[in-house]
Amino acid sequence: MREPGRHSPELMKSQRGQPKRLYARFPFATELDASRLSPADKPRPSAKLLHAKTENISSGGLCIRTNRPLGSTGLVRCELRLPGVPVRVPLLAKVCWSEKRSGTNQYRIGLQFVV
Repeated sequence: MREPGRHSPELMKSQRGQPKRLYARFPFATELDASRLSPADKPRPSAKLLHAKTENISSGGLCIRTNRPLGSTGLVRCELRLPGVPVRVPLLAKVCWSEKRSGTNQYRIGLQFVV
């Protein structure tokens, strides 16, 4: 279930009032590790690592599935595993939305790339 008051920033209204994504989505299945960044004025001794699988990607962000919640807002440091690439690709993202579903990897989370 999507959190109350939270919506995907990738959505915008078309001329006929139907939701339309700002960026095209593409299926993208790989692994991702993420850890929450603490606010600058509140150091956190150990940020917990979250292991996830990506569902799709766009030029604005990506959608992940995981078995634990990541939180509703804030910055996340991610490491993306790409097939055939020997190192993980680091990226910084912002949690935009989160919803809980049933089954394996029940949390679906939208991350927006931070440039």
